[in-house]
Amino acid sequence: MVVAASKNTLSNIQEGQIHESAFQQFCNSFSVSVLTIKYCVDLSVPQITVEIYLSGVKIGGGTINPTNPTITIGGGALGFKAEVTLTADFSKDQVSYKITLCAPFVGCKDYSGILFS
Repeated sequence: MVVAASKNTLSNIQEGQIHESAFQQFCNSFSVSVLTIKYCVDLSVPQITVEIYLSGVKIGGGTINPTNPTITIGGGALGFKAEVTLTADFSKDQVSYKITLCAPFVGCKDYSGILFS
């Protein structure tokens, strides 16, 4: 099936038109072995949305904000298990992490630190 191209490609939207809220949000990720934390910070709200992946499988997600500054997410995938606790200190503009990651035959290891500041 072939779809014909239209000459009028959203003529109501000018080139370079972007809402200023796009500049108040940034996203990044952090990985430890098979665990990946994907997060987006929205400075206009303020809030942080997170997704946790284990061996490429999403095991959970949520939102951190001044009303709910801590989130704990745990799960297992492909023989691995993990628990991640993220805590935001909005007065310091930083998020800390505590991770327990367990692998088959190897056991568990704890990690902690500052996710971003």
